[in-house]
Amino acid sequence: MKNANLKILESLSPKYERDNINLGLSRVKKVLQELGFPCKNIPAIQIIGTNGKGSIAAYLESILFEAKKNFGVTTSPHLFDVCERIRVNKKIINKVDFEKIYNFIEKNYSTCKLTPFEKIICCALKFFDNEKVELLILEAGLGGRLDATTAHKSRPIIAIGNIGLDHKEFLGDTIEKIAKEKLAVIEKDSIVISCDQNSRVEKLINKKVEEVGAEIIWKDSISNNYQLGLKGVFQKQNASVAIGAIQALNKLGFKIKEKYIFEGLKNTTWNGRLEIINFLNKKILVDCAHNYPAAKALSNERCNWENEEEGIYWILGVQRQKDMYAILKTLLKKNDHLLLVPVPNQPSWKLKDLYQIKEINFQNIIEFDKFEFAIDYLFALKKWPPNHPVLTGSIFLVAEFIKFANKQNC
Repeated sequence: MKNANLKILESLSPKYERDNINLGLSRVKKVLQELGFPCKNIPAIQIIGTNGKGSIAAYLESILFEAKKNFGVTTSPHLFDVCERIRVNKKIINKVDFEKIYNFIEKNYSTCKLTPFEKIICCALKFFDNEKVELLILEAGLGGRLDATTAHKSRPIIAIGNIGLDHKEFLGDTIEKIAKEKLAVIEKDSIVISCDQNSRVEKLINKKVEEVGAEIIWKDSISNNYQLGLKGVFQKQNASVAIGAIQALNKLGFKIKEKYIFEGLKNTTWNGRLEIINFLNKKILVDCAHNYPAAKALSNERCNWENEEEGIYWILGVQRQKDMYAILKTLLKKNDHLLLVPVPNQPSWKLKDLYQIKEINFQNIIEFDKFEFAIDYLFALKKWPPNHPVLTGSIFLVAEFIKFANKQNC
């Protein structure tokens, strides 16, 4: 059984999942049909966008939990364990249930050649069906039109996070192409909720809604009357989209009271997002700023930090396919120090790749073979930096650091 478990973990590892992306709906639709279309009549909030999808899902999950609804949530990617990606009423699927469903799908539908993400979506829908949930929250992967979550037939509510430039190798090399791929999930009678977007994206959303006969609800940032469990000024927009989705649910008859919205937003948690980690009695801020829009949000957040002009120590690891130039130009300011590290088990940007960026002060960059060595470097300084160091970039780097910190703090 141990070897079988290891095989499952390897086949769903972040690197294997990344290397086996193959967008399309024919495979997953065929398997879902064979499974009897699990949850086919259960309405879903489908969350699309480039950034903020996980936060919107976390807010919705917390609100629905406060309202004592019976609901299933699937998100991606996972931080520590693949089982995190399938939850019912905030409870993660246990390994036995996951392996049972996964092995059934592997045994019976191997010829369909599902991608790792498609397998997880099939497992999630099958599990939610077994649990007889009344509502689904489906966080799309990197796409929309050809994303496995779109194979679910009942998606009356589409929640949109910020749409920006990312995954260009799969979705297109312009923001218009990327937006069109994501917005293709909008169908007739969909209730669409979005925060402020790039003006070009906003026009495309309005155009798509008008073309198909959907309804659009534009949301401003929430007022200060709400308390948010997640840090960051940008979270006000994500929370507002979540509130809009709840209001849309109420139109469908779910009757979720304002008090549950208030308590849910306040009690929301989401690991690895502007989270302070205590590491051997020192504080390190971690955040999954894995692309330019996320780096921009993190840079804007920096303006609220005391004495930030004295400089920040950035421990940064970025996957090779990401726009590292844009990330660095956004994050690095005068007096900053960059501790460049690899993303564990992923092709990553290295110092030798960065010399063509003229704006960077290379005297303030040190490259390390492992993120652990960068942490050692900080502890070897005469005194700990006045502003807490920030470890950011890939979610896989953040996950490995948090696991490392937990082990060291024991």
